[in-house]
Amino acid sequence: MNISGIAAFAKSLTGDVVLPHDRRYGKLRRVSNRAVNMHPAIIVRCANAEDVRLSVEFARDKGLLTAVRSGGHSFAGHGVCDDGLVTDLSLMKRAWIDPVHEKIRIEPGIIAGELDCLTQSFRMAVPLGSCPTVGVAGYSLGGGESSLTPKFGYGCDSITDLEVVTADDKVLRANASENTDLFWAMRGAGANFGVATLIEFQLHPIETVLSGSLRYPIKQAIRVLHFLDSFAPTIPAELFLIAAVLPHPGERMLDIKVVWTGDKEKGERSLRPLRKYLRPFEDTIQPKAYLDEQRGGFDVPEGEYSSHRRAGHFKRLTDDVVETIIEHASNAPHEASGITMMYWHGPWCARPHDNAFGFRRTGFEYWIHSYWRKTAERGRSWDWVEGFYRAMEPLSTGAVYVNDLENEGVARARAAYGDKYDRLSLIKGKFDPDNFFRVNQNIPPPARRH
Repeated sequence: MNISGIAAFAKSLTGDVVLPHDRRYGKLRRVSNRAVNMHPAIIVRCANAEDVRLSVEFARDKGLLTAVRSGGHSFAGHGVCDDGLVTDLSLMKRAWIDPVHEKIRIEPGIIAGELDCLTQSFRMAVPLGSCPTVGVAGYSLGGGESSLTPKFGYGCDSITDLEVVTADDKVLRANASENTDLFWAMRGAGANFGVATLIEFQLHPIETVLSGSLRYPIKQAIRVLHFLDSFAPTIPAELFLIAAVLPHPGERMLDIKVVWTGDKEKGERSLRPLRKYLRPFEDTIQPKAYLDEQRGGFDVPEGEYSSHRRAGHFKRLTDDVVETIIEHASNAPHEASGITMMYWHGPWCARPHDNAFGFRRTGFEYWIHSYWRKTAERGRSWDWVEGFYRAMEPLSTGAVYVNDLENEGVARARAAYGDKYDRLSLIKGKFDPDNFFRVNQNIPPPARRH
């Protein structure tokens, strides 16, 4: 693709431009999911907010499809595009922490492991998942689930201030008193409205947790899952609970992971019914530093891999749900395939909050996943995920967490935003009427009247 003006554009940047002939291009065009294999015309490695503004201006003037990337972990591969421009934020890693007022302000290149290390230096945290290489910006602006969520909320609920480059290359502040509609929309559907170049979070005190796993052979999974169906609705907001069918030497296993964020003695009492119901072959629950828990919770294969995921939500572990899980999880194509179910509960999940995040549902969020390294494994892996999902779909509520989606169409994106969708579309029409930011789980602006 021949794009005029690249040399002058590159000179205007503090960062730099990477083109297909550059030796860095092959690495920088890739995202975490190697199943996504796209070739952008230009990659802009931004060093500051002005570079981001110039990148948006250049792409708009040249009519280039634009993708925005911080960590590159989007399952749909939204951090890259074919024949367009990638606004790469990974070099923007400055952070300012105010422990007195329990606030932190970060640039969008910060990844989760870096933020955890910084905030834990002051015995505080932002609600984040346990994958250390996920970009904090994209993750939190899409919601941001965490073991801290039942007690402290989703990542987007802790955002208190934003600096945003909009589609008309303006730099705006968005908070509770400035550009309030943009502030509302960015916290839950941020990729649709602009590029966040600064994000301020409220911090939460956390230093130690009670956490670990109870592991059972797959033959005991039916009994344990039926117990969870009655146990989960009784648990307090201090307890985060995940059930997953995972590989174990010789057979599949059921892993029940817990993170308790409150008083240790109260946690021991709350967990006693679960630990005593049926003896697991392994019980690793113990007190540990929160940072150690975060570092130990990542279960995706290391190195380069391709993946496919389908996700949804169900309220209860009914007989039909349990039977479907056991049937399909027991026939996984290889070890790096399974189902994970997070139980969401507490005040942040059960009632509305004043932002755009659309997945506040009590019950089990689930995702069915498969990872593979060899091209020959793709067909079996993909078909297994799709077959499992088709069996689960009639048993599900239809709700889905936006960060779980791949490229699944308008109806699924609408389901992710839920009853916030129509208001989001109107705000899209105000800040991005031409749908410049559309490499995302897209919310088109309202059709213009002529």
